[in-house]
Amino acid sequence: MERNTIGKILNFLKEKEGKEYPMNWNLIERLETHPDGIQYKHDSSLPLSYTRITKLPNDLYVGGSLFLKDTNITKLPDKLYVNRTLSLTGCSELTKLPNDLYVGYILNLEHTNISEIPDNLFVGDDIYVYGTPLSRKYTHEEIYEMIKLRGGELVGKIFR
Repeated sequence: MERNTIGKILNFLKEKEGKEYPMNWNLIERLETHPDGIQYKHDSSLPLSYTRITKLPNDLYVGGSLFLKDTNITKLPDKLYVNRTLSLTGCSELTKLPNDLYVGYILNLEHTNISEIPDNLFVGDDIYVYGTPLSRKYTHEEIYEMIKLRGGELVGKIFR
């Protein structure tokens, strides 16, 4: 069966019958090989936790949540927009967040190696920083102040 046909069948099942199905078998390959300079838009959530994904396309728009728990990702793309939750729990290879990161709901950085706040970070709810160099290095007040000084905004609270 051709890839195109399988994709149409999976989309039909999801849209018309409301059935859940396993993550699209070629999604990771498409994300890792997506050319730069073109926005990649995914209208729903991207459940990529526990996968072998190592790269995401630049200028990525995720209409739902992006789950990358316990992946080997080392860098997040520029111009990353996540409408709901961005979960990076256990991404121990991750040391830095991109500038201009937009997260509409929760940003979970637990057990990453994030040690600083990027420029223009927007988080519409809470940030979880337990087990990060950021939480060991700074107080709540200092993290809030860094976000503000770097042109960002945090609507919710910081949990350590």
